[in-house]
Parts: sequence; C-alpha cells; structure tokens
Amino acid sequence: MIAESNKNQKQDLKPKKNVLDEIMEMEERRKEKRNRRDNWLHEGIVVKITTKKFGNDFYKAKGVIKQLVDDFTAILDVNGCSLEVSQENVETVIPAVGRKMLIVNGAYRGMKAELQAIKEEDFAVVLRLEESFAKGRILCLPYEDVCKLKQ
Repeated sequence: MIAESNKNQKQDLKPKKNVLDEIMEMEERRKEKRNRRDNWLHEGIVVKITTKKFGNDFYKAKGVIKQLVDDFTAILDVNGCSLEVSQENVETVIPAVGRKMLIVNGAYRGMKAELQAIKEEDFAVVLRLEESFAKGRILCLPYEDVCKLKQ
C-alpha cells in the first residue's frame, strides 16, 4: 500500500505536457524522419581520412570539403592537395568547445551551431543553434550527426 502511494506521488511530480509541447515534439519527430539520410557530406566541413588507401601521408589527415561530386563523394583539400574521397573513407571532426559546427544529419540538418560541451561517455555533443526559427535552442546530438565547420 505504501509502495503504491509512493509510486503515485512520483507520477504526480512529472510535469504534464501541454498541447504546445506535444505539437513541438511531433514536429521534431517529423523533421528528424524527413532530414535523416544516408549521406552527410556538405561543402565547407572539416573531415578526417580514415583509410590508408591514399597513402600514409593522408591517413588520419584532416581536410576541408571543397566540392561535392555526388551525395556520397567529395573533393577534399588536404595539405594543398585535392583528393576525391568517398563518404565511407572519412569521418566527422569534433572541434574545441566554443567553435562553429554544422549539423550534417537529422532534424536540424544544414544548420550552424556553436559547440557548448562534449559528452565523451555518450559520444555526443551539446550545441546551441545559431540560425533559423530555433536560434538559441540547446541540443544534444551524436558525434556522427555534427562536424567542424571551416573557420
């Protein structure tokens, strides 16, 4: 009997969602579904080469995407050299706190944000959006959904 009343008290402590919160959550889920794609390459982001296919000089080197060839291939500028790389041969780069990032996948795909914190244990970052209707909103996104933006 006591355990049941404690359970009811805990349920009462949870804030109830109003209609506006529910609508915002539905819109967020809709945008996430619409903007989640297999390809994440964007011009102007910094990526890291993860293959030795281009030689040891380029292995783990960072470069800036200059041009997209197609959805999964890009021209990458690394140390003054241009390489055509596939998305599967590069990974996103996480900058220092306070630097600019681009959201490359998910509901806010294509939006710029500022890195607020890195959650290493969750492989996630905390960002503050810097543009559009959601300016100022704080988000927590996985490493693979965000990338350093060229300064």
